[in-house]
Amino acid sequence: MQLVWDRDESPLAVDGIEGARIRVGGQWQERSFWVDGRQIGPWRPEALSEVGEEDLIALLEQKPGVIVLGTGERHALLPPRLMAVALTRGVGIECMRNDAAARTYNVLLGERRPVLAAFLAG
Repeated sequence: MQLVWDRDESPLAVDGIEGARIRVGGQWQERSFWVDGRQIGPWRPEALSEVGEEDLIALLEQKPGVIVLGTGERHALLPPRLMAVALTRGVGIECMRNDAAARTYNVLLGERRPVLAAFLAG
């Protein structure tokens, strides 16, 4: 069986990652940001320790089905009370390194799923 990868052609797919920098649609992002299939925007926290309830609510306002949270170059988890902010609203949230988050976001975007990825730069 031959498998052919059909690269997502969305202008908001992640198309590069280099250390803490992430390229979306050909433009390098130097600071924390979020992206979904429709738009890209800045995100206030620079490190996982700075993420608060209001930061997650700002992401939830975009109406994602799932949030993929890139925690930087190291994997880390949000505290349970912050995970609950999304989960109690019926939105899944997965934490992973930025490179894994970029790949996961692209796959879900390619499947036309309502995914939002948020990447921490710090």
